[in-house]
Amino acid sequence: MTSIDNRIQAIQHVLASIFASQRTLKVLAPEFKWAGLGNLLGDFGELVAIDAYNLTKAPAGSNGFDAIHDDGRKVQIKTNYAASQVGFRGTADILLVLNVTEDGNWSELYFGPFAIVLAASRRSERDNKNMIAVSKLRELQKVHGFASGYNPAHLPDLEVMPVSS
Repeated sequence: MTSIDNRIQAIQHVLASIFASQRTLKVLAPEFKWAGLGNLLGDFGELVAIDAYNLTKAPAGSNGFDAIHDDGRKVQIKTNYAASQVGFRGTADILLVLNVTEDGNWSELYFGPFAIVLAASRRSERDNKNMIAVSKLRELQKVHGFASGYNPAHLPDLEVMPVSS
């Protein structure tokens, strides 16, 4: 086997592991799609946000929002891993942006009024969405963000296995 064959075979094993993990995720949380590599992060963020913030998942096909706050306000949820910008479309009452690290831990970047972020964002006609820098979201959180709605009592106890290096 050549080094190219070894590389391809190693990548095939990684992809097989990812797809096996997606099948497991579909069993654990079937209300999410867990489809495509790009959607994994978004589905994870929605799952965490809905559970940790005690939100109600929006009906499938809801336009511009992913969940509903207990007071009826519509919440758009965005998840960021490494990008310096967060993109969003549509409108909602509340925007919740989470940051996820490579070990699966997460933190709140912004939880507050959607309109404030919309006003501070820039429009990307090419991508048909609004964009805002993560650094700007952090600034807006300090001034306009809600006290965290995160409630650790809403999360189930899970044992997270470390990733071997």
